[in-house]
Amino acid sequence: MRFSNLIIPILLFFSLATNAQEYANPLDGELILSGNFGEIRGNHFHSGLDFKTGGVEGKPVYAVADGFVSRIFVSGDGFGKAIYLEHPNGKTSVYGHLSDFNPDIARYVKQQQYAKESFELDLNLSASQFPIKKGQLIAKSGNSGGSGGPHVHFEIRETIGQIPENPLNYGFKVRDEKHPELQKLWIYNHAPNGHIEGLRTEKGFSVNGSTGKYSIGVDTIRAAGVLSFGVAAIDRFSAAQNVCGIYGMTVKVNGEIIHQQQIDKFPFSKKRMVNCHVDYEKRKTEKHFVYRTYIAPNNTLDLYPNIKNGGTTKIEPGKTYDVEVDVTDHVGNNSVFKFTIFGQEQKGALLSNKENVTDIFYPQKENAFSNNSVRINIPAGCLYDTLKFKYDLKPPCGECVSAVHSIGKLSDTPLDRSMTVSVKLNDVSEATAEKAVMVSFDSKGKPIAEGGSTKWNWMTATTRSFGDYAVMVDTTAPILKPKNFKDQTSSPGISRLEFTLSDNLSGVASVSGTLNGKWVLLEQDPKNNLLYYIKDERFINGQNTFRIKATDKVGNVRELSVTIN
Repeated sequence: MRFSNLIIPILLFFSLATNAQEYANPLDGELILSGNFGEIRGNHFHSGLDFKTGGVEGKPVYAVADGFVSRIFVSGDGFGKAIYLEHPNGKTSVYGHLSDFNPDIARYVKQQQYAKESFELDLNLSASQFPIKKGQLIAKSGNSGGSGGPHVHFEIRETIGQIPENPLNYGFKVRDEKHPELQKLWIYNHAPNGHIEGLRTEKGFSVNGSTGKYSIGVDTIRAAGVLSFGVAAIDRFSAAQNVCGIYGMTVKVNGEIIHQQQIDKFPFSKKRMVNCHVDYEKRKTEKHFVYRTYIAPNNTLDLYPNIKNGGTTKIEPGKTYDVEVDVTDHVGNNSVFKFTIFGQEQKGALLSNKENVTDIFYPQKENAFSNNSVRINIPAGCLYDTLKFKYDLKPPCGECVSAVHSIGKLSDTPLDRSMTVSVKLNDVSEATAEKAVMVSFDSKGKPIAEGGSTKWNWMTATTRSFGDYAVMVDTTAPILKPKNFKDQTSSPGISRLEFTLSDNLSGVASVSGTLNGKWVLLEQDPKNNLLYYIKDERFINGQNTFRIKATDKVGNVRELSVTIN
């Protein structure tokens, strides 16, 4: 199906006009975004809008339409405290990173936590339990879960399948007079004897300009072969400087569209395909979001209304090709640049880095590698594209009980699903092996626990990242201690009793506590290494005793007993 640059804005206009009056705003005042739908986040597309709350918590959050509370989620990670409203029109609205729920819902949540003796909850509710009216107060904004600062994460989903859609298609007004900002052009070669200005694989070109008009600073690029393109770009909204993602991009060669993308919805099952939608390596090495025209074999995203030849174009010697790139935001502000490619065979040797390749892995096949100290299995469909697989044995790690194995390269290749990595341990005792943890290493050499299990002196774990892997031993119990009070003291004026909770390697697996001999609700905030109790009727006049137990993922236990008035 072919879409012109004119058709998409027209369709969007009618979509907005149809839905403009359907929903109310979830917050008071002007809606200001710190993040938009579809922007690049970690290993996933962002599934909603992030509304700023002035850097504070506790702002009222309202239902955007009539409906009922269909789900309540409470966790120390992810959306933190979140509420889901199901609406009669087949949509579900989601509100995440909340500090609390409205009094009726909060009372119910606390009852469920005490009934289940669990801080974490995932509750599915019937339509009759909490019916909600449009504009009704449902919660207070916060910073719970994996939030990086106070805000409200907001989504509109198709209820059937829980598929996130772009909320800006439903009439939520966010000021936007800014054009997308273009940073760099990349050209990639896909042919054995092709080149870009003498380079075999790829070449980058600086992009200059502003307010929608850009250029690449060279008159003509000389190249040959089968080429694709990538554009490093960001977008911003009028009321904030936060970096957001682009909405759409169209690339034409000699007036014909070879690639068109537009992000209006995506299923969670395909969220990791963000890693082939953009240039994964450039994200890692240059911190650029490079939106590619090339569609990898295992890229099944439905974001491309018009693609020709997989987003590539063939450059033949002696011919001239005019290329136009048009990047747009949701309201139609666009940024454009044009350049010319002249087809010219490369004279002399092609320039490329010499590669030491261990094996060639294919996306549709199961791929494996093994030697006497490591075994790797990559299931079919795990890779997006053909991979020049590289393996190396790295220098020993002083704190490791195995060799260090360099598997692929962290910045090179993303995985859609998990691969299995097994590493042979050095000669260690059975007791030591029980405390073993598979680790990867970040760019600064810091170990990151990957978990795993040990059998016959081999440790096996699943992971979705290439990089350096080894096995370490965790014999240290979690740190658990009072933070804003001292043992055997009184606490007048302190409404929230806080505890520091952290672990050195494997991570905290569980935590539980009692107050005066009965289970007590301890709120968890892992990103801040925090555990806390909000005083309620269970905190009595006189002496109160907390007993808390924290266990890490290899079974190390820390117990704490404190008394406070």
